[in-house]
Amino acid sequence: MRFLPPEPEVTLYKTAFDNDILGREKAGSSLSALLDRIEDPLVIALDGRWGTGKTYFLKRWVGAHREQNKGRALTLYFDAFANDYLSDPLVALVSALADRVPAQDEPKLTRLKSTASKFVKPLAKIALNIATFGAKEALNDLGDAAAEAIHAEAERVVDDFWDRAEGRQQAMQSFRDALSELVDGKGDAEPTPLIIVIDELDRCRPDYALEVLEVIKHFFAVPMVHFVLGVNLSALENSVRARYGNDIDAAAYLQKFISLTFTLPDRAGGRHQDIPAVLAYAKHTAAAMKLPKEYVSEIVERQLPGVMRRNLISIRDIGKILAAVSILPPEALNPRLFPGWRAITASMIIARIIRSDIFKKMVVADLTDEELVTYLDATPEKINRKLPDDEHNQDYDHPTWYMYRSWQVILSDGKAEFEDVREIKNQFSQFGDFIQAKDCPRRIFDDYLNTFETV
Repeated sequence: MRFLPPEPEVTLYKTAFDNDILGREKAGSSLSALLDRIEDPLVIALDGRWGTGKTYFLKRWVGAHREQNKGRALTLYFDAFANDYLSDPLVALVSALADRVPAQDEPKLTRLKSTASKFVKPLAKIALNIATFGAKEALNDLGDAAAEAIHAEAERVVDDFWDRAEGRQQAMQSFRDALSELVDGKGDAEPTPLIIVIDELDRCRPDYALEVLEVIKHFFAVPMVHFVLGVNLSALENSVRARYGNDIDAAAYLQKFISLTFTLPDRAGGRHQDIPAVLAYAKHTAAAMKLPKEYVSEIVERQLPGVMRRNLISIRDIGKILAAVSILPPEALNPRLFPGWRAITASMIIARIIRSDIFKKMVVADLTDEELVTYLDATPEKINRKLPDDEHNQDYDHPTWYMYRSWQVILSDGKAEFEDVREIKNQFSQFGDFIQAKDCPRRIFDDYLNTFETV
């Protein structure tokens, strides 16, 4: 048994959507088709909450664009969060291109770096000058470049063009011209579009995140150069407010920078399945972690489908839930454990990850019926086997009925009365006399869940 969900190996620009358990390949193909045929510069935001698989998608898409989708564009993956310690995003972006630009285009890249150096702050300019040499140069050459750049900065800390708007505009246009030359083809050759994927933008410092957007808008807005941003737009709006105050219309502000938005499909479709992507991930990952089949069945097949109807559950949440199962003590994993106790244990594990407020009330058996109905989506349409006219209810969901009735018995300390109440009590004790039912969640917490907690 494993504690952590296995992380599949990804080789940037090579790994594509093979073994596409999340159903993301079709979305990747659509993105490739759009960006390859549009000449105007596009900034597309892949919007999603944290933990919804944006990075999983983007790291594979930069490989799939050419490997699977036969795209023409050169792709660059840039982790903004890993680079926000740098003072100038223009430096980071231009330097990152060095590893992706083909050798025959090195002169064009050098010109691009040269024009960029006119626009960055003195310390950042030193970094860019050093980066111009590239990682393959000898160390003494690199040191010479640094010394020369530092000496030049000591003589002239601020270039004259900072004081002249005309100079700034000319330098910016020179950068865009150099970028256009980089993507243009030679002679009759087709141009090679450039697509820069910027991931984790919403996790950056607010000032850095917004500077990235401004650099994109003012420096990279040339034909055949596109950006795909992996971002939680709600979080990015908070960055806008942090910089400009709460009175600003943050959504309208971001519209100045972003051309289109899209979200990842929430279902893993295919010829043999059409289920929520998080459930597809849960099934695949639970098998890879070699978790006990009793808990896999209880959580993945019985409880999650119902809880998901009213609660947001991310792929990251699934990983935490499965990790929590892996650290259960042996007595909780005993196949002979009464099914009711296993079901309540699983229910508390799920709630602990996705609804801590509900979990705390579960532990002390102090949930109201309204809270229980809302959390489990235990509406009459889901828990009644028959319609008022005695016809069979096609929307009846037995796992939801089972969990709702089990918690009803617990919350009433075994005094709940409803049809088939004996069926529920038999799941907790051998003779169906579920005594001190209200103590069940506390005993589960103390015996199974109180030693370790996933974070």
